[in-house]
Amino acid sequence: MKLLHTADWHVGRALMNVSRQPDIAAAVEEVVELARSERPDLIVHCGDLFDSLRPAYADMDWTLDRLRELAEVCPVVVIAGNHDSTALFELFGKLLGESRLCFVARARPPAEGGILEFHCGAGEIARLAPLPFVHANRTIESFESPENWMADYADRVQAIVDALARGLLDGYDPARHVLLFAAHLFVSGARFSSSERPIHVTDTYATRSERLPPVAYAAYGHLHRPQPLPGVAVGRYAGSLVPLDFGELDEVKEIVIVEAEPGRPARISPRPLRSGRRLRRITASLAELETLAPEIGDDLCLVTVRTESPIPDLSLRVAELLPRATLLDVREDCAASRVRVVSEARAHEAEPGFERLFEEYLGAQGVRAGSANRVLETFTALLREVEHEEEARMLELEALEG
Repeated sequence: MKLLHTADWHVGRALMNVSRQPDIAAAVEEVVELARSERPDLIVHCGDLFDSLRPAYADMDWTLDRLRELAEVCPVVVIAGNHDSTALFELFGKLLGESRLCFVARARPPAEGGILEFHCGAGEIARLAPLPFVHANRTIESFESPENWMADYADRVQAIVDALARGLLDGYDPARHVLLFAAHLFVSGARFSSSERPIHVTDTYATRSERLPPVAYAAYGHLHRPQPLPGVAVGRYAGSLVPLDFGELDEVKEIVIVEAEPGRPARISPRPLRSGRRLRRITASLAELETLAPEIGDDLCLVTVRTESPIPDLSLRVAELLPRATLLDVREDCAASRVRVVSEARAHEAEPGFERLFEEYLGAQGVRAGSANRVLETFTALLREVEHEEEARMLELEALEG
């Protein structure tokens, strides 16, 4: 049998108030085309279908249409991630009824439909144990009792995994069955990208990989960096479809194609995804930006411009040089906004005065506009006049008033 493993679409995502939907849509279309060419027997989406618990109607409509396209190829199973609403997934399940598109909102004991079976070619049967995201502050009544409410998160999740493992092996026929496990969890030792919700990738939410069910393949979602599962477990994090923020800069995104036969090791083939605009951090002068413009194209950019003196309307100048790019932020690194480093001789002064302290402050912080040296000169002049009990004069104001 052949499996297509994907995860973490995060439909509805925005980055610095810029919608990522065009990039996500392009990547999903690439997934659909890969599914049509690969012709898998089963597609598993391992959670975080949406970016928020209450996705926009347009996002739900678009996403269900894309999932239906995948379901025209083969059955599709979507499990709930920490960004997804279990109530919404349960509603989708009721509306769709018996179809080739299955939403799994929460884990169920094997006796209550917690193990899904799919008939593949050559008499093979794929047995799938799905485990949606488990919140640390909520219980799953079918698996838990008051005796283990005080157990740590990893032990609580392990109890669910063990129950699902027993279900997979109940009536197991090694000549016909291919065993699969799908989860939306953080496994201890896996590398995250810093774009995940921080609370859900801490030690509080860490689970173990050494006691996974004895499956041909474990399909995971939750972490956005594509990677094998840590330890000896046979499985992968599929990762997000596109770099969702700058914590995923330069990551190569993928889906995973898995070919498995009863009683034989699975063949795992990550397939890179090329769709969507790139994220770029650029530090350059205006002249260098003009040279880089053809290479940058329509990328999403954080731009820092090196200048000798402040440039009015810098963002407009950059936008003219990079007409196709999406400018998330434009900052100026102005040489005039910094003061010289304190000399070694002055650094050994016993007690620095106000002028020295203010100079060091400007050296570290710079100024929002204008010349840092001019600010320092004005401060020094005011300080001197105060020390001599003279009337303070602001030459700039006098010039304006004159």
